[in-house]
Amino acid sequence: MEYSIRSIRSNVDYISVVYQEVSNHGEPCDPGLYDLLLSLKKRKLIDAILLYTPNMTPNPEQPSLNETNKRQLGLELSRVHGCTHHITIDCDEFYTDEQFKFMKSTMEMGYYSTGYCQHRQYYHDNTHQLAIPEGEYVATIEKILPSTQYIYQAYAPDGIGIDPTRKTNNISSGGAYRVFTRQECEMHHMSFVRKDIRKKLSNHSSRRFFTEEQITKVTDYYNSWTPDNKYCMWAGGNLLELIEVPKLFDIYE
Repeated sequence: MEYSIRSIRSNVDYISVVYQEVSNHGEPCDPGLYDLLLSLKKRKLIDAILLYTPNMTPNPEQPSLNETNKRQLGLELSRVHGCTHHITIDCDEFYTDEQFKFMKSTMEMGYYSTGYCQHRQYYHDNTHQLAIPEGEYVATIEKILPSTQYIYQAYAPDGIGIDPTRKTNNISSGGAYRVFTRQECEMHHMSFVRKDIRKKLSNHSSRRFFTEEQITKVTDYYNSWTPDNKYCMWAGGNLLELIEVPKLFDIYE
């Protein structure tokens, strides 16, 4: 999380962290999480900390609804602190300084209400990446209008496959949008860079789509993976080709 924040800190005015002490699947957070957040706030890497208590209703969609609610809380914190725009970022997401600045200036000067970009997935470390990037998008900067709010499964333009927890109503309200090319701006997703990959898979919002056998298989492959292996095993157990890329981000000491 700290390194993700560092990748954007110089380009934003206000950062809030909405966190949970219990996952959407009932697992407690790491014991040192709150101390880390206090440290980040003391070092002025973040401006606000807000605890979210998840709704544990036995609904298969509830983990995603919790994620949407957390994004809305972050938006409201930006709104009350006078921000004109807002971006929701998970703690394994990174942007290069140059591309983030371009995205920010484009959204400010182009009168767009929503931005979209694609992303690249990393595996095990910050120099191994899927050879074929995913085709899906993430929402980037949203203009904060009086009516703006995150709505689960809200409308998105045709051809823009996107995480349903990241959608606002800006587009359905008639706002203009900007789709960034990979050369203009893309998100670097350290999705499979984890100290404990089992913890990620077991607590993901899409946990219901994975069997315990799949999670064990993916975890064992991950833990035994070495850099000379040109393939990774993704969440569903499928093998995907990897490429080695230059290190753009620091992600651990």
